[in-house]
Amino acid sequence: MDTLTIFYNTRTGTIKEICGGSQSMSWFGDESEDYAQIFSYLIVPYDEYILANFKNMNVVSGKLTVKEATIPAAYSSNEGVI
Repeated sequence: MDTLTIFYNTRTGTIKEICGGSQSMSWFGDESEDYAQIFSYLIVPYDEYILANFKNMNVVSGKLTVKEATIPAAYSSNEGVI
């Protein structure tokens, strides 16, 4: 397997599903027309990091990006928590 297919919400960029190989909307079978109304997909080179961390990623302007980390205010200062 040398590629991954990433299905994502076209409005929000949220990744909904990821699978190995090159796929199309037919991945969703009889519901492919319905899914095509809100989802699109990217085919990217196979990468273990993407597989392990896709929940920390999204699609922006058709490109896979890493979400910015949200750090709670209590942990964001250099003074420490305790």
